[in-house]
Amino acid sequence: MAKYSYFVRGSLTSVCMVCSRANCICTHPKGVVAYRLTYKDKNQKTRTVYIPSSGVKEVRKLILNYRKYRDITEMILNLNIKIFKESSRN
Repeated sequence: MAKYSYFVRGSLTSVCMVCSRANCICTHPKGVVAYRLTYKDKNQKTRTVYIPSSGVKEVRKLILNYRKYRDITEMILNLNIKIFKESSRN
């Protein structure tokens, strides 16, 4: 599990933005793409964090690490339940 020690829970989304400056690149149909990490805090309130384009690859890797960590944790939990059931039969 040390392999996945750095992780983040949430979803990475891209949002197309348009500013109000004349002759800006974002006035073209495609606009400017901004990335946001959305997650729930301990009170289940949705939080949003701006992610610069340079950090998108790293955040995707951290989200993938969280998913792998979650799967490993679920496997351990199921194994512990199985062990408990076996030991209670004896």
